[in-house]
Amino acid sequence: MNRKDIPLRFGIVTDIHYEPGTGAGNCTEDGLDGCIESWRQDGAEFIVQLGDLINREGPEAEDDLVAVRDMLARFPGPVRHVAGNHCLAVPPKRFRHLMGLESLYYTFTSHGLRFIVLDGMDVSVVSEPGNEADRNLLRYYRDERQEPFYCGAIGSRQLEWLVDELETALQTLEPVIVLSHLPLLEETTDKRHGLLWNHEEVTELLCRYPNVRACLSGHYHPGGYAFRSGIHFVVLPGFVACSERPGFMAGTVEIAAGRMRISSTGGSLLHDLEFVF
Repeated sequence: MNRKDIPLRFGIVTDIHYEPGTGAGNCTEDGLDGCIESWRQDGAEFIVQLGDLINREGPEAEDDLVAVRDMLARFPGPVRHVAGNHCLAVPPKRFRHLMGLESLYYTFTSHGLRFIVLDGMDVSVVSEPGNEADRNLLRYYRDERQEPFYCGAIGSRQLEWLVDELETALQTLEPVIVLSHLPLLEETTDKRHGLLWNHEEVTELLCRYPNVRACLSGHYHPGGYAFRSGIHFVVLPGFVACSERPGFMAGTVEIAAGRMRISSTGGSLLHDLEFVF
């Protein structure tokens, strides 16, 4: 049997915002332990963590990051990390080291699918631009547009890399799922939370590739959904907001029989979407 004919299940969680000493922070460990047990029972092969693991800044940030990283590491399988804006209260180079990442943008494959992880804080107030084009990009969004300082953009080198990855996936007939902390469409977030600064450019690029099936994001705690050019843009509700509607702490994604189903760890169905191999 072809591996892509076997259902793929993976866990997904975003916006944990771990902050010890608070009511929500004190419940984080028990909550994640429950999620891990649910993922084990569902047969999840790996976990996707979509960013904003921590909430505090300053000297406590690194300790908090290590603590919540180790909570997720209790899952008996790979944990795929996406960096969120709050994560980078720990400097990007140090964050990469602690999370075992060579780069904050990367790809991995499973069951004939290519997952493309984006670094939406590549050009931002917490990341030093690596070339003149990116310095101009930062000045434009930060100074001229005055976009939310806690968001960021995908820089020129990452855009070139993204094109290469999309071309490779097209040639190898791999469906693509994009993972991004920051939402890519205005209708899936609000003005206060914001979205990827150069979202229009990135979305236009993704929509040119017919094998891009979904983009899974976090950041906007209530969650959201939009459909454009055959792509499902899903913003997952935040772990930290699980007491609010829709009551979603974390979930399991199942891709099988032409569908992508996202269910909460409590068993309720959040999305049931067409997914064509």
